Amino acid sequence: MLNKEKEQRQGGGGGGGGGGGERKSFIKGYAIKADVRHYFETVDQAILFTLIQKRIKDEPLLHLIKQILTNFDARIPGKGMPLGNLTSQFFANIYLNELDQFVKHQLKVNYYLRYVDDFVIIHRDKTQLEKYKLEINTFLLEKLKITLHPEKSKIIPLSRGIPLLGFRVFYYHKQLRKGAVRRITARLNEWKVLSDLGLMEQEKALERLLGWMAYAVQGNTYYLRKKIMAKFSNDFPTKDQEDN
Repeated sequence: MLNKEKEQRQGGGGGGGGGGGERKSFIKGYAIKADVRHYFETVDQAILFTLIQKRIKDEPLLHLIKQILTNFDARIPGKGMPLGNLTSQFFANIYLNELDQFVKHQLKVNYYLRYVDDFVIIHRDKTQLEKYKLEINTFLLEKLKITLHPEKSKIIPLSRGIPLLGFRVFYYHKQLRKGAVRRITARLNEWKVLSDLGLMEQEKALERLLGWMAYAVQGNTYYLRKKIMAKFSNDFPTKDQEDN
C-alpha cells in the first residue's frame, strides 16, 4: 500500500497523471482501441439465444430468457437487449465471447483485453493491427451481425496512452481523463447546492465521494484526490470545523 501511494505521488499531479513523460519516447508499439457500434441496441437476439442454448439446457430457464429478450421494447425488431437489466452484462459477455475466441484462437493475438464491448489489442507492428482490425470487423459483421464503431475504433501509438474506462493508460502510469475530473467537480458543486437546500445529508455526499475515490485510486491520482477531498471538507464542514 505504501509503495502504491509512493508511486502515485511520483506520477500523480493535476488531472491524476504527470510523470513518465521523459520515458514515453522509449515505448514502442501500437494499440487498437475499439468498441462495437451501438452494441446493446444491435445485438441479434436469435444469435444470442442460440449461443445461450449451447451453455444452458434447462428448458424453463431458457423460456424465461426468451421472454426477457422478446419483451424488450427494441427500436429494431429482433435486435437489442435491455440495458441496465441484471442479465445484460451476462448476455453481453456470452455474445462477445465469440469475438474472444476468434481473436485468441484464430488470429492468435497475444495481448488482448476486453471489457463488455470495449477492447484493446497491442502489437509492435501498426500494419498488423490494421489487418487485425479489418478481420475483426468482418468477423463481427458476418458471424454476429454487429460492427465496430468507425469513429471510436482507432490505432494509436502506445506513447499516447490508451483511453480505457475513464483513464488514459500508459506503460508507467494511469491518468484520470479530464472529463472524469470535470464530472466529479460538477458533482461536488451539485451536492453542495442540494445540501444547502436541505435535500442531501453530508453522510450521503461523503458516501458518493468515497465511491468515486475507490475508482480514482486505481490511477496515479494522489494529489488530485487530496485536492478533491480538501474541496469536500470546505463545502461540507464538520460541526467541529463550524464551531472553530
